Parts: sequence; C-alpha cells; structure tokens
Amino acid sequence: MYSFDRFIKSSWSLVVLAEGRIIFRSRASAIKPLIRFIRSDLTSSSHLVIFDKYIGRAAALLMVLIKPVRVHTPVISEGGRQVLDKYQIPYEARKQVKYLMGMASDEMCRWEKMAAGKTPEEFLKML
Repeated sequence: MYSFDRFIKSSWSLVVLAEGRIIFRSRASAIKPLIRFIRSDLTSSSHLVIFDKYIGRAAALLMVLIKPVRVHTPVISEGGRQVLDKYQIPYEARKQVKYLMGMASDEMCRWEKMAAGKTPEEFLKML
C-alpha cells in the first residue's frame, strides 16, 4: 500500500490513488498535475486519495472538484486549509504556513492570488 512517508521521499509532485492503487502521478510543478487529472477520465474513479507536495488555495479548490476521500501533503497554506475545511475534505498536513512563498514559490503564489474569493467552479473556468 502506498504511504505518506513513501510519497514524501519520492520525486512525484502529485499521486492519486483509487481504491488503494496508483491511477495517476506527475512530476510537473504547481497546479498543472491537478488540471491534467481533472481533464482526464479518471476523476470518476471511486475512493480517491490525493498526495500533493504543496497545497495552496488554488490546489485545494481543484481538489474540491475531484472529491477525494482524503488528502495528504507535507505543506499546506492557510488558504488551502480553509478550503479543505469548508468543503469537509479530510486531510493530513505535516506543516501549515500562511502562504507557500519561500517553499513552492518566492512570493505569494500567482495561483493563490487568482484563487482568492473564487468557488472551485469559478476558478477552474478561469483556467
């Protein structure tokens, strides 16, 4: 079975499991892997679990559309946590930061800026 510790040690930026099996993985940066996953026909799979290296507000909004049963991340931003809490998506995060700047980007992530005040559907439509 795939574990959170295994994900943290891996070079993958996103791994998605369905019923315990890996169905999607990517090394791409930012929200690109989530967008690719949403556009695939894999989103209808059941019991999805997402492992993502960094979750900000933008990534969390996209995850709402995927409807995972659980999310795991080493680092989550305050905005990402608020979105997952609002939509009652269970998550595990090793560290919470105000913004992902200095981790996933040097300043406030442009995706986080774009996602501010948007619903998941509005944000996806913007992309």
